[in-house]
Formats: sequence, structure tokens, C-alpha cells
Amino acid sequence: MNPSKRAFCTWTGAALLALSTTFGSLATAQAAYPEKPVTLVVPFAPGGSSDSATRILAELLGTKWKQSVIVQNKPGALGSIGAMSVAKAPADGYTLLVAPVSIGTIELFLKNPGFNRDTDLAPITQFAKGDYVLSVGKDIPVSTMAELVEYSRQRPEQVFHGAFGGASRLAFESFALQNDIQPTNTNYRGEALTLTALAGGEIQVALTTLVGARPFIESGRIKALGIPAKERSPLAPNIPTSDESGAKNFYADFWFGLMAPGQTPEPLRAQIAADVAEVLARPEVQTRFQELGLLARSSTPAEFAALIKHESERWVEVAKKIGLEPQ
Repeated sequence: MNPSKRAFCTWTGAALLALSTTFGSLATAQAAYPEKPVTLVVPFAPGGSSDSATRILAELLGTKWKQSVIVQNKPGALGSIGAMSVAKAPADGYTLLVAPVSIGTIELFLKNPGFNRDTDLAPITQFAKGDYVLSVGKDIPVSTMAELVEYSRQRPEQVFHGAFGGASRLAFESFALQNDIQPTNTNYRGEALTLTALAGGEIQVALTTLVGARPFIESGRIKALGIPAKERSPLAPNIPTSDESGAKNFYADFWFGLMAPGQTPEPLRAQIAADVAEVLARPEVQTRFQELGLLARSSTPAEFAALIKHESERWVEVAKKIGLEPQ
């Protein structure tokens, strides 16, 4: 591990360990939990970063709890099928949702997702975050976000953007609004198909996860213009930030967290959050997450609730401006 990564892991591990310590008294209150296997519902198909990170977390929690932690994939309908199944489960902490960043935007795309995020689900903790990257096809004659803006302005509605998922599309729409450009959205069923289309020249631009795009970038099949963050990613330090690439104040990332059925007691949710913080604080866990292109993160239930609220309010404004109507 190089010095910058070692320093980053040391800092992150210390921060997570400190957070886990603050939960100590609450954890004692629910010491008997869990007394049977716990199921983590991933609302996406196996193989993605959310699934892989969840399996690491399940392994770690299973060892700590001395109980089986089962990962169950329930994909479909932008994640609403899996979320709905958890919302209807008993509020006892034995069925938990792996909530993606799109949990804050689902009602913007679906009229009837089958659950109310604010009442049927209760936040526990964030457990991972990752960066997006804005990329273009290898033959597009731009090297920065600023150049992409100028290129797009000269070709209104002729630059095709690959859209997939809820949060990533809205993040790109915010970029388009900020820079007064009018790309044409082309919808794809998943990030892999979007990246393949970008590499094949079907579309010109896409905002995807860094972990998904990295193999395409490293092989020269697409070009990375920048990461919409205030600091460069320790996982791809050669890719500039959005500010450095000429797109000021364009920031967005993605994350995963745990949520429980809505009536799950707060002390139990706090205990689970404390246990997650404890296992994520280990340096070797940081390394395993980084290998997936993710950074380990944890929070209190209140902090995670605030994050979800912030994401929801932010993207509601973007949806209004572009006239997005739920289907």
C-alpha cells in the first residue's frame, strides 16, 4: 500500500473506531440481539458493488454476532421491490434493507413504489460511499468538463447521454442545468450496458460509478473528464475533480446504507449502527472496500436520516426544473 493510501486508511479507521465507541452504552441495552439469523436485502441483482460490499459486511457482522447473516437479492423496479419487502417485514431487526443513494429519489420516478420511505423504513447507518465519474467516448474531441460544455452548446440535443438509475441521471441533469446545455437522454437497463454503449459510440457521454468505469478508462475505451467531488479520489488520483475540470460546484456521489422496517426501535437501530462502525473500523476492511472502488463509512441513525433527507430535497428541485414526471 502506498503512503497516501496508508494515511487515508489510518485516518478513516480511527474515525470509524471513535464513532463506534460513542455507541457503547446503547449497544449494551440490546445485548441479546441477534438471537437468530439476520437477512440483508439487496434491491439489485448479484455482482454489483452494492452486492459485493454487502457480502463483506455480512461476513463481518456474522463473525461479530456469531449468527448467520444472509444476503438476499431482490432486484427490480429501481429497487422498490426489495425495499417494499423490508418495509412489510417485522420490525425486529432481523430483516434489513441495503439502501442505495436512489432511496432518496425513487418517488420521483415511480408513482406507486409500494412503500413510504419516511414512515415504512427507518435509517440505521451508512456503510459505504463511492465516486461518480463523467466520461465521454474516446473519439469525442474534449478533455475537460468545460470543453464538454462548449462542445454540447454547439450541438443542442445532438449529444446523447446514457441514463440509468435514478440518482445518477439526476446528478447529470444538474450538471446540464448548471451549464445550460441540452443533451438527449438515452435510457439503458443498468450501468454495464451504459458503459458498453459509451465505449461503442452509441452515446457520447455518461455519468457512472468510478468503479464501473475504471476498466473502460484504463483500457482507453472511454475518456474520464472528471469526478464530481471537492477532492480527488484516493482510488483514482490522476482523474481531476469537477472544479479542476472546469465545472464549478458540480458535486455528487453515491452510497449504501442499512434501513429497517419503520417501527424498529431506535435503541436497536443504534446498536446495529454501532456494530457496523466497529467492524468497518478495521484497517483490513478499509482495504477490502477500496478494492471494490468504495470507501467505508458509518454514521448514527440520525446522521443517516439527515443524509437521506438532504439527497431527497436536492434531487426534488432538479426533477422539478426538468419536468420529470413519475411513471
